[in-house]
Amino acid sequence: MQKKFIALAIASLSGAAFAQSNVTVYGVVDGTFDIINTSGAAGAGRGAPDYTRVQSNGSRLGFKGTESLGNGMSAFFQFESNAKFDAGGGLDVARDSFVGLKGDFGTVKLGNFSGPNRDIASKLDVVIHSDGIGDNSALLGKLGGRASVFDTRYTNSIAYITPDFSGFQATVQYQANENKNIAPSANPANQSLAELGLNYDNGPVYVGLTHGKLTEKNSTGAGTFNTGTDEDVTETRLGGMYKFGNASVRALFAHTKGDGSLGSLKQNVWGLAGTYMVTANGKLLAQYFRANDLSGNRAGVTDLSDTGAKFWVLGYEHSLSKRTTLLAHYAYLKNDDRVSAVSGMAKGYDFGDGSTGIAGSAGSNNDGLKLSGLQVGINHTF
Repeated sequence: MQKKFIALAIASLSGAAFAQSNVTVYGVVDGTFDIINTSGAAGAGRGAPDYTRVQSNGSRLGFKGTESLGNGMSAFFQFESNAKFDAGGGLDVARDSFVGLKGDFGTVKLGNFSGPNRDIASKLDVVIHSDGIGDNSALLGKLGGRASVFDTRYTNSIAYITPDFSGFQATVQYQANENKNIAPSANPANQSLAELGLNYDNGPVYVGLTHGKLTEKNSTGAGTFNTGTDEDVTETRLGGMYKFGNASVRALFAHTKGDGSLGSLKQNVWGLAGTYMVTANGKLLAQYFRANDLSGNRAGVTDLSDTGAKFWVLGYEHSLSKRTTLLAHYAYLKNDDRVSAVSGMAKGYDFGDGSTGIAGSAGSNNDGLKLSGLQVGINHTF
């Protein structure tokens, strides 16, 4: 009986696959062996260890498909899940998943997906699939070392993307406030977010300009970015890339500003990056990012000096085939000497998608914390 049930299930799945022949199964499997070193943290009980780990960097499993509706219009969907195979591995639906319509009018989609600010950062990153210890989200949008809202995927989102006009394209995205909580103690009680992106991508030239605004109407607490109640935070990014011969050069500038009942905080982050094909299959890569000191007039803070960070990345990636790449990345991140000087900002800067969790440990002082990491591994797409 059990064998008959299994056979019936397989037959049903096969039938579904033939009926939905435009559905594509895809994914990325990325595994590395990482050597993590830490030093320089001030404060008693800092407890910053050196250790090794096996890391699943951005591994994912997805299903996507389209259906032609006639008159140049089509429906499309995507379900994409994290597919970790290291400690705590498994599937979830935290990656880009959406449904939408596309036609001469442009594209409309709804779901959980990245916004223009995150997209421009990924476009200009040099490490494969913008994952691991070397990705540029280590410093972007963190306003003194907090977690970046603008480099996440936005749940409950709707977006409109214009048609491509000779390389020019615009995106408008809104994250609904459906998690609104009217309880007086809720923090934040009412949060929404909107972003706009303008891009030119044609031949060897790419230029992008993005702007996002997070709005929080919270009656208590210090807000997501520690500037108080009724907080508004904006993120603006301008970047570009030029490809020539076997090389590419890239630059990105980002400005984060938070305003709330406790005052205002601002920070600029900038970076330079490049790649060079040393052989037909081998690529050298490098990037440097700098988070400048905070500025502003937040209540209770008189000195905002030495509240930034520096981030260096060197790497080599070697393609064994169109789908399989060997990689070796080295990353070094240094928190400035007074990162925790602003109340509530003691989290400190950490690697991006390859974060260690050391920066941000409860009760820790991350002033001067240095993180370095070497990772070697393999990336396979299917």
